Amino acid sequence: LISSTSNDKIRFSVLKLDVTSAEDRATVIRYCEDALWDTGLNLLVNNAGIMPHYCSEGLETLEAGELHRTFRNNFTGPTLLTQGLLTLIQRAAAINPRKTKVLSISSKSGSVGHPRFMIGGAYDYRCSKVAINRTARNLAAQLRDDVIVLPVCPGWAATDMGNRGHLTAEVPVVDSILGVRQAIKNATPNTNGLFVDHLGDYPPW
Repeated sequence: LISSTSNDKIRFSVLKLDVTSAEDRATVIRYCEDALWDTGLNLLVNNAGIMPHYCSEGLETLEAGELHRTFRNNFTGPTLLTQGLLTLIQRAAAINPRKTKVLSISSKSGSVGHPRFMIGGAYDYRCSKVAINRTARNLAAQLRDDVIVLPVCPGWAATDMGNRGHLTAEVPVVDSILGVRQAIKNATPNTNGLFVDHLGDYPPW
């Protein structure tokens, strides 16, 4: 949690959060309500994500437990956290309309229409990202232009997840972070609910 103090200093609060844990989510929500009730929450970044199965693995490798775990981490947990923080998000929007934003880290590998990703594998991960994208689109429509909602693809970043398998990720981590920051800055009511990547492009859904 990042907040400003009365003398314009920045205060950081670090909280334990496993998004799959109802107890952890409730603790974080209560903390945010106590700390931010007057100002609201003007930026939420949902960044939780796992990918148990890599892109080369097919449907025959899919396990029910891993499928459920992936959706709990990548979709269900972040969505329920957003639900719990919605009152604070709307309070911030009432104070600063069109400046409050909800960001979800997505992936072009979940795109149904992108020609590069007309390939198989990673069923659990890719389908969870489709769900994230649809939820962002729904929330943008529900909150209209008071809150800007954006699913963002950070690129194939050179993280531990990105460098799995026999492939090397394309995007340095610093470039990915800077691109996501720019996407947040550039988001306006005109781009509300649109799927954007770290380069500022709008991939197909």
